[in-house]
Amino acid sequence: MNQDQKMRKTISQFKKHNYLAIIPVIFALFFAMPAFCAEIYFNGEEREIKTNELFEAEVFINTGEESLNAVEGKIFFPRDLIEIKKINEGNSIINFWIEKPIDALQGPIAFSGIIPGGYNDSEGLILSMTFLAKKEGSGAIEVKDARALKNDGQGTEAPLKALNLPFSVSKEVLAKQSPAAEVKDSDLPETFRPEIARDKSMYDNKWLLVFTTQDKASGIDHYEIKESRRENFNFHELWVTAESPYVLKDQELRSFIFIKAVDKAGNARTEKIAPQNPLHWHEKYENLVLIVLGLAIVLLIKKILWVKRKKTA
Repeated sequence: MNQDQKMRKTISQFKKHNYLAIIPVIFALFFAMPAFCAEIYFNGEEREIKTNELFEAEVFINTGEESLNAVEGKIFFPRDLIEIKKINEGNSIINFWIEKPIDALQGPIAFSGIIPGGYNDSEGLILSMTFLAKKEGSGAIEVKDARALKNDGQGTEAPLKALNLPFSVSKEVLAKQSPAAEVKDSDLPETFRPEIARDKSMYDNKWLLVFTTQDKASGIDHYEIKESRRENFNFHELWVTAESPYVLKDQELRSFIFIKAVDKAGNARTEKIAPQNPLHWHEKYENLVLIVLGLAIVLLIKKILWVKRKKTA
């Protein structure tokens, strides 16, 4: 083989090698699946509302393939067209609010909260809002400055995009919408499992009670908590209205904890947590009563016997 033939063979092998190297790149460009970004979105599509009617807008999060444990954002809407009447976070997946959503009468509705243990699903309700359509026009309810953190123990920010809810208000609409209609609710709120935890960076490292549940019919109205070192202590005045997280009064964790979730129809579900450091038998009120009562009976019997012996003597 002469020098020219060797050169041709080398070039041919070089081209073949590079073509083979390029093939995986081509497949990666044309056939790779795009990474899914987490989304904050509203229920339903564009709304057509009649003036002076109420309508509801629910804010959800789709976490995609990630588990998220924190989310925040700001909700903007044209206040000249619609008016906020109610904000409901009773069924929210967020059970530790850093900034609870409220209407400040001007500017956006800001929200920020934590989901202990993380959340990974496509329909996570963050909050719902009831609006009143005031006058004709078109606009959109928007979520801006939205951020979410991964449940990875490092606070890594997750890719997140927010979708808006366009709407139009007119005196006449083709299909009258009334999502804010009254719903009859006779079902209890869903079962839930409260957790006891603490964090050195919050509440002076005190023991906290973290809890949340949902009521799909009318929504959660409020929670009540009772701490008692007696399991069957039922005085109603000991219940206190509370929000998660709740700083426990009994930091020794020797009490039974009762958590009552009450929905907007008045239905209530109660969950119970047993004490982590239960009282010893001689510290329990019932046992002390029995001991004192037993001693009193023994003393009474002894006195009766003593009187009988004295009469027969």
